[in-house]
This record gives sequence, structure tokens and C-alpha cells, in this order.
Amino acid sequence: MKKFKILYINTFLKILSIFLITSFFTSCADFDQDFSDERYLTDSHYQDIAATGGTQGIKAIDSGILSYLRDGEDGTIEFGLKAVDLGMDMRSNDIDMSVSTHFGLFNNYDNVILTNRNNEFMWEFFYKIINNANFVINSIGNNPTEEQIIFRSKSHTYRAIAYFYLLRIYQHTKASDATEAIPIDFGNFVGQPKSTVLEVKSQILDDLTIAYDGLKNYTRASKEEIDGNVVAAYLARYHLTYENWAEAELYANIAMQAGSISNDVMHGFDELNLSEAIWGAIVTNQTSEIYASFFSHASQINDGYSGWNHFKTVNSNLYDMIPDSDKRKAWFADKQYSDGVVIVPGTWSHYNITPKYTSLKFIAHPGPGQFIGDYIYLRNTEFYLTKAEAQAKQGKNTEAQQTLFELNSVRDPNYTISTKTGQDLIDEILLYRRIELWGDGLASFDMARNGVGLNRKDGRTNLVMPGADLVIPAMDPKMIFQIPQKEIDANPNF
Repeated sequence: MKKFKILYINTFLKILSIFLITSFFTSCADFDQDFSDERYLTDSHYQDIAATGGTQGIKAIDSGILSYLRDGEDGTIEFGLKAVDLGMDMRSNDIDMSVSTHFGLFNNYDNVILTNRNNEFMWEFFYKIINNANFVINSIGNNPTEEQIIFRSKSHTYRAIAYFYLLRIYQHTKASDATEAIPIDFGNFVGQPKSTVLEVKSQILDDLTIAYDGLKNYTRASKEEIDGNVVAAYLARYHLTYENWAEAELYANIAMQAGSISNDVMHGFDELNLSEAIWGAIVTNQTSEIYASFFSHASQINDGYSGWNHFKTVNSNLYDMIPDSDKRKAWFADKQYSDGVVIVPGTWSHYNITPKYTSLKFIAHPGPGQFIGDYIYLRNTEFYLTKAEAQAKQGKNTEAQQTLFELNSVRDPNYTISTKTGQDLIDEILLYRRIELWGDGLASFDMARNGVGLNRKDGRTNLVMPGADLVIPAMDPKMIFQIPQKEIDANPNF
């Protein structure tokens, strides 16, 4: 990864602005700076940060990493972690587009090639996070203060998250442990050979374990910060992915305790203070990237790409499986609405039609031309489903039925506790994962871990983008991305 490593030294994060060069006295919760004027943090600036002593320098880098997770790069579909999640969801069986436009290359699998910009963005995005997490980890000595332990633990989390995404994007989830995957970098800026799946998995688990031990008793100032619940959530995702059922149940139980399930499902998922939200980023007028933002692409009733005519629709077959009494069915248009019709009271009287099955789940308030909806990375409802699945996979049918009931009885007043067992119960839980977590960035990753291929010739009647009516088996080469050509050219160990 030689070329990218040089880039990282000289081109850090776009959102670290002049204030990093001139002053490091910033709060971890202060993420509302305007970072557009300064994109460069040189090696000498790193040295300046390290020379400040204490934690002022690493506070600045921690704040920068969080801002970069929110903002990403300059491209229209490069708005940080939510862009990756939406892009990966566009590769699933459950979400379709109407026309070939932004995110269209994800939808028709044309960006997996090694020269595509979407591909390059994801690779660079996560390795930048790794690079700067490495700096924090490596800059803290052998006798850290309690505050330094907190920041180091946060950076272990960032690094683990980045490697977890990279491993699943660039290698099959069900690949054997001996299969070559991606390089592991510890901050020495030297091109590394590919590590095996097992080596990367071990690195992720080591990082998350260190992070959890360091943060499990930490009380954060806001949901924008990493704490023990956030780490537990990623531990639950990790263990569910690699079929460590007891551990998945354990950490899902911890993560789902962060907050409570909301009775209101039509709030738009645009406020970090939502009771279900575990971790995310506040978006303000100053930090909103306007049309290059999640809600521009995901919210039908906003003045953005989706609202114009880039509709995101649910697979009609999945929609038909949602009980009429389930509040989540209202996340999707029940018929085609004419232009100018206000579907959700108090929202934009938009000027385009809304086809049946169009997503109404994500709504950025207050209205047209304003994209200040917060980004939610983790919700606790995911971990009710993770816990239920892990219990069912262990044969704990009664416990799994109860866990699923605790979620679904809030979403659907007519839902009765399941009497299913074995694979039938697992299938019911997986169905409700597809419903509850639609658009949250998990669908294609769930397909991969469950060995499910793509099938868009399944009789669905919702809008499908021309060329995207694909059938691709699980483990097909197109189900993962190729390592970018720029990395191959720059890394002599490939």
C-alpha cells in the first residue's frame, strides 16, 4: 500500500482544517467546524501534534476521524460511512433504483472493477481511518494516563471497524481462513503483502477486545463518541458474521440495552437523540454537504436526488411479506402518488411523483433545500435481531422467540410471540432483519454471511433500474470488489 501510505502522510483527512495546524485545544464533542479550507496535514504537522504532549493532539485527531466518518471525500456519493452503507445496500436483494444515476454502479455491480472511482474511494476511505488510528495508538507510550487509554481505545475501535468493512468488501465472507485478503498496516507506511482472512479477523477481534476493555466503564459526553456500547455492537456484528453464536448473543445483549425501542417509526431516522440510536453524527447547517449527503440520496420527500426521480424502492416481494398491522409497512409508499402530494404530514410538497414501494423511511427535516438530518450508524433494534438469531442458532428457541417478540410487539400491535423452532424460527428472524434494517447498510453483508446470492428476477414489480435485473450466485467474483489498480501498482508486495 505504498502509494496510499504516502498520500496519507501528506493528505490526511479533508475535514482536518487550519485549526489543527494552529491549535489543538478542541473538545471531542466539537464536530461542527468548517473544514473545507484545509485538506493537508503534513508529516511535520503530525510531529507538532505529538509534541503538544498530554492528549490535546490526539483529541484533535480523534475529532478529525469522527468528522471524516461523517463527511468522507468530495464526490457526490462519497459522504463517509453512510455512503458506503447505502452503496453496499444497493447491491442487495431488497433495495432497487429507478434510473441509472448516483449509486447506479453499485446497483448493477459495474463498480467492482479495479479502476472504478467508487472502488478507489472505499479503499482509500478505510485505509485513511486506519492510518490515523495507527498514529494515535502508536503515539501513546507504555504508561498511559486514564485519558490516553480512552483515546487509544477509541482508535482501536476505528481501526477494527475499517478492517471489518474492508475484509467483507474485498473478500468473500465465507472464504476459508487461509485465503488471501487485504494488507494489515500498523503505521510504518511500507507496502504490506496481503494478509489471510484469519489474520485480518484476528486483528479485528484483538482491536475490539482491547477497545471494549478500555471503554466499558467510560461515560461519553454524547452519542457522537465511541463508548463500550458502540464497541459491543461491533463485537456482536463480528461474532454474528463469523458464527460465534454465544459471543454474538453476549455482546448483542449489551448493545441493545443502549436506549429503547421507539413507538414512532415515521420520525425519519434523522435525529441522533432518537431513543434507538447508539452511535452517529450530528449534522448542522455548517457541516451539511447538501446534495452530496445521505438524505439527498435516500429521502424521497426532500429536495434531493431521490426526491427528483432517483427513487429507492423496496423489493415488492419483501413489502408483501410485511403484515398490514406492522407500522414498518408505512416506510414504503403503498401506491403511486402524484407530484405535489404531501405523503407524510409536515414534509415537503415535492414536485415529482412517488411510485409505489418508494422508501419513506428516511426523512431529513425541516424540508426542501435543507439537509441537516443527523447520521445514525447504529440502532439498538439491530441487536434484538442479532441476539434472537444467535439464540436460535444455539437451539435456544424459547429465548429467541421472546427476544424477537420484544421488538416486534412494539412495531406491530397484532404480533404474537412466535411458535416456530429450528430453521423456521431462524428464517422468521432473518425476514424481520430484512424489514427492520432496510436501508441501514446491512443487507448485502447479511446475504454474504448467509451464503445468499443476488436474484432480481424473482417476480418483483417495483421499479428496477435497466441492467440491474441480475442473478449472481453467492461466492461469484462479482460479489466482492477487486483491490484497486492504484494499490496494485504502488505496492511491490502484491
